[in-house]
Amino acid sequence: MSKLDGLAFGGTGLAAWSAATLFYAAFGGGVLESAFWFYALNAFAAAAAVTFAFQAVARLTHTPRRRRLFPMLMFSTPGLVAGALVVSRYGEVMPTTDPVSVGRYGAFLVVLYVAVAASIFERAPHKA
Repeated sequence: MSKLDGLAFGGTGLAAWSAATLFYAAFGGGVLESAFWFYALNAFAAAAAVTFAFQAVARLTHTPRRRRLFPMLMFSTPGLVAGALVVSRYGEVMPTTDPVSVGRYGAFLVVLYVAVAASIFERAPHKA
């Protein structure tokens, strides 16, 4: 993987985390956390969007399926670090939300990054 590819994965990962966090900040306390099924549906939809971003960069950079572990780490690391900082300072970053929302935000991020990690195990389509 070239340095430019690493920058593409890291930058896209940071942008994906930012979008997911802004989405949660805007709709988390009032809308997403109003019902479990709505929270779960949005968590899986956000996970699908973030996984799509990772797979799009992997395909645009022509990264083979068997070599996507390190790119996945490059993609996920900025969001995991920034997410840990947000969780540690949740009351300061999102002061208008309920303090119990920190766990829900953390679970939201776990769903995102588990989906991205699981996507590296996708198999190539079988040709008939």
